[in-house]
Amino acid sequence: MILELNHFSRRFAIGDIHGCLQTLRALVEDKIKLSKTDAIILLGDYIDRGQNSSGTLDYIIDLIDKGFNIFPLLGNHELDMLSANSQYDKDQLFNFYKLHFKSQDLLDIQIGILPKYKRFFESLPFFFETENFFFVHASFDFTKPNPFDYTAAMMTGRTCKNDMKFTSGRPIIHGHQPFYLSKIKEFVAKKSPCIALDNGCVYNKPHKIYDYRQLSNLLALNLDTYDLIIQPNIESIQ
Repeated sequence: MILELNHFSRRFAIGDIHGCLQTLRALVEDKIKLSKTDAIILLGDYIDRGQNSSGTLDYIIDLIDKGFNIFPLLGNHELDMLSANSQYDKDQLFNFYKLHFKSQDLLDIQIGILPKYKRFFESLPFFFETENFFFVHASFDFTKPNPFDYTAAMMTGRTCKNDMKFTSGRPIIHGHQPFYLSKIKEFVAKKSPCIALDNGCVYNKPHKIYDYRQLSNLLALNLDTYDLIIQPNIESIQ
């Protein structure tokens, strides 16, 4: 999807949120100080893992309804919920999300995903193309004849590579795969062909894979200045 951003005063991209509502609010309201002349691209994964999936979605939807320029992308967690909603019966769906993803607040035991969240998920594009950037949740598969039609990599690809033949030299801004803050700062400082913005905001306690002390920040990149805005997780321990 082509997106025109040039007429906005400031432009930002924000990485994976995963239900960290208070952290998102602090980033948007206190650090960015968002106005209606700005634009924010959200890179997907608003739900699951954190404690307030519904509150996070309500906040994003409310900003859009109030006339703020918020442009959300689809993440694999939103797509997974839509897929589960069509495949499981309602009891299975509710129990699955209660057990694994902490997103039962998006569900009704009788009907599955609550209609306003289902409509929101179904409205989300897989990627944005602007004059200066590409934005996607995970990556593009440039081995395909038309990588912009191949959505599997956009949702779940673990390695971002940038084929300049397809992107015309424009960087790819993505989330999905948590990177330590030092590595993300390196991507930004070098204006790398792929810039990751997922610092594992939700991981604010010891983890079996990640060193949480190098994670647990929600990040925004100022697309005009390449300033990285860092908001530490301020949720209670997950």
